[in-house]
Amino acid sequence: MIDLNYGENYREEILLKHQIEEKISSSLGIAKNQVMLNYGSNSNLILFFSAYSVKFLNEKKRKLKILLDFPNYFFTITQLKEWFIEANFVKRDEEMNFPFENFIKKIREFKPDVILLTTPNNPTGKPIKNEEIIKIINSASKDTIILIDRSCVNVLPEISTKELLAKFKNKKIVVLHSFSKSHSLSDERLGYLTTNSIEITEFLYNKRDLNHNINAVKKLIKILDDEKILKQKRETIQKCNSILKEYFEKKNSKYFESYSNFALIQLPLNLTSEFVEESLSKKDILVMRGHKIGLGNRYIRLHMSGISEIKKFIQEFEKIEK
Repeated sequence: MIDLNYGENYREEILLKHQIEEKISSSLGIAKNQVMLNYGSNSNLILFFSAYSVKFLNEKKRKLKILLDFPNYFFTITQLKEWFIEANFVKRDEEMNFPFENFIKKIREFKPDVILLTTPNNPTGKPIKNEEIIKIINSASKDTIILIDRSCVNVLPEISTKELLAKFKNKKIVVLHSFSKSHSLSDERLGYLTTNSIEITEFLYNKRDLNHNINAVKKLIKILDDEKILKQKRETIQKCNSILKEYFEKKNSKYFESYSNFALIQLPLNLTSEFVEESLSKKDILVMRGHKIGLGNRYIRLHMSGISEIKKFIQEFEKIEK
């Protein structure tokens, strides 16, 4: 069967996509082609990693060098391996705080082509401080790309993406955002990459994916300017954090205070992440076991999806821990 309306549907999809990119670029004070809508941050990471990996292998005859902190997104780590990228990880401290001094030291030693800052961090839910981000950007060479992954919501005050792009005009700044996590559009898989660099724009723009689900872009354009959604998301995260913090202060398990969509829990010695994940899944509670995020059998990652879900998690975790 041939769909004779395909061309017209595709035209509407493209027009909506351009409309969204125009709205975002206008709010950031940059040209429309410096905003690239895609299938969430994962898709934009693939776009960036694949394009620059091939560029360096072809032009410089070596692997692309990226510096980032650990732990980090499971997807990010797998893609670094997938695209033959030389990654240098700087481990967070025991409280999962960003290792600023060690990171600065490693910039000087490793001389990365790309500095990846995941803020807030996944799986810890901890953002990098504004002053640390600024010092890192200033310490990088003019040729180094600063890739800032802002997929997760930050409940703490932070320097805006607009200010980051404008403040460092002589640096190559790339920022990722995800509507999946900020506007509860996980099913739609939409996010964008933006940059202040004309060089990066010209290199990446024609490599982006043009195809999107028309229902997804229709849904996004209706709520793109709705600030209540993001406000409600932040309030939910703050409440979830407060409940978890109060509960775990009295327990053997350790909760790392989160300021974002995800939270990290260190289990007591008598529990393994596999057992906890399997036990909770039977109650329709989803957590991610530690080995999937590179932290081993003593950790689980929890999604701050809603207050009722967090209370249900605590209720069932209480049974497991006993």
